[in-house]
This record gives sequence, C-alpha cells and structure tokens, in this order.
Amino acid sequence: MINADTSLNGKTALITGASRGIGKAIALTFAKAGANVAITARSAEHLEKVSDEVIKTGVKCVTVPCDLTDEKQVGNLHRKTVQQTGNVDILVNNAGKAHIVTLADLSKKQFEEVMSVNAWSALQLAQLCYPAMKEKKQGVVINIASTGGIKPDIFAGAYSTSKAALIMLTKQMACEWGNDGIRSVAICPGLVRTELAADLVAHREKLGFQNLVNRVGEPEEIAAMALMLAGPAGGYCQGGTYLVDGGSTVNSAINL
Repeated sequence: MINADTSLNGKTALITGASRGIGKAIALTFAKAGANVAITARSAEHLEKVSDEVIKTGVKCVTVPCDLTDEKQVGNLHRKTVQQTGNVDILVNNAGKAHIVTLADLSKKQFEEVMSVNAWSALQLAQLCYPAMKEKKQGVVINIASTGGIKPDIFAGAYSTSKAALIMLTKQMACEWGNDGIRSVAICPGLVRTELAADLVAHREKLGFQNLVNRVGEPEEIAAMALMLAGPAGGYCQGGTYLVDGGSTVNSAINL
C-alpha cells in the first residue's frame, strides 16, 4: 500500500541557511509537520526570529550560528545539534552563496568561496550525519540545488557550477549510501520570491515572466516539495533531481 504520509513526528531536521527565504519556509513547514528543527545561518539575530516562529508550532528549535566556510564551525554545528536533539534524521543543505561576475573576471577566491558553501559544506555535514544514519538504517539528505545547476546563468558561472556539483553529489550519495538506508535527493528551484532575489523578482514582474506558469515561485512551494521528500511519502525517491521552477527549464528561450 502506498504511504502518502507527510508527518515528521519524532524526527529532527537540521536546516542550513534557515534565517530567511527558502530555508525559513522549510523550517516552519517541517515544524508544522511535527519535526524538531535545528537551524543555522550566519546571523544569530535573524535565527532567533525564526526560532520564535518555530517554537509557536509546539516543537523544539535549536539555533546555532555558523559560517559554513569554516570547517570547525560546521563540526560544532553538528555537535551542538546532536547534543540538544539527540540525532539528525533529516539534513537539508539549503545555504547558498553567489558572486555576480563573469567567468572572465571570476577570481580563485570567489570560486572557492562559492564551492565551499554550496558544495563542500553540504558534503561535510552529510559526512558528519552519516554514521548515525547508517547505524539506524534510515535518514534523508535533501540538497537544495538550482535550475542554474542544469542550465547556465549569465554572470553566475561559479554558482551554476557549484549547483551542478551539488546535483552530482546527491547522486553519488544515493549510490554510496542507499544500501545503508539513507535517501539523498536534490531540489532545483527556479526564480523564487526571497530577499536575496528581490531585485530580480521585481525585474521579472515588470517585464513579464517567461516560464510556463507566468509567475514567480514562493518559498513555501519549495518547502512543500521538501516535506514530501523528507517523509514517508517520498520513500521511493532516491538520487533524483526534482524541479520546482514553473516549467522554466523546459523552454529553451528562458534565461531564468
């Protein structure tokens, strides 16, 4: 019998980049589904605001400020999460970084910064969560990639490259860890209404959208996909890349 349950009761989810936008929406959606959540971002002030909203749903919320380019801080993030929640059942690698620059002008430092946050920190956290997930024979890693990982974005070459790497990393995790009971999946959002994308959203709303639903996406729509994949309803999903982009990638004329 197919299990369409999206309940996360009794689970703990660790979500990066959770102080706003998609990460915040995922944290609140998971909390409403019954999961305790651990949230991280660089800003402690913003995290506390999200924590207040999460706690109102009746679950536990752990906040750990962290710079994901610092491997020691990433290790501390995992350690504090486990100390305060007991385990990590669901890891959501949502944090992202971009430099708006052409490849011709991209510096090594900029490239390494983007790859460090968007790809390496995702792997490092997954590595830290892996032993306990393997022991329990269950766990879910959700990597928030981007349509930029499937098709190039002008002026965001390092970002697109890092998200393409994250998509392949997801597939590799599924191949290597699937027999340990761990599911690894990637979500590729299109243009979503967030603070970071405010200027781009305003630009598209003024000129008109070229995707197939003729509007921008909302953070809660990405969170809804994450919820499905995180719970029993997503039990048959392994190693896949799931587009939530309004159909933009199926139209070759679309640049965003």
